[in-house]
Amino acid sequence: MNSTFFWNEFLKSGKISDYLQYRQHLSFESAKEDAVLEEKYASEHRRIGDNREYNGRE
Repeated sequence: MNSTFFWNEFLKSGKISDYLQYRQHLSFESAKEDAVLEEKYASEHRRIGDNREYNGRE
């Protein structure tokens, strides 16, 4: 289930517990997105698998 389902449940019921479930699932989804973006940007800046030592002259 995604956060949209829980948002719709909150809109129907208006319960705080439903809103908290929505927020929990939303945070899980955004954490997954952040990890994917971090991996993308890390590879662009050669931080993954780069065994060279940084000498400060780049």
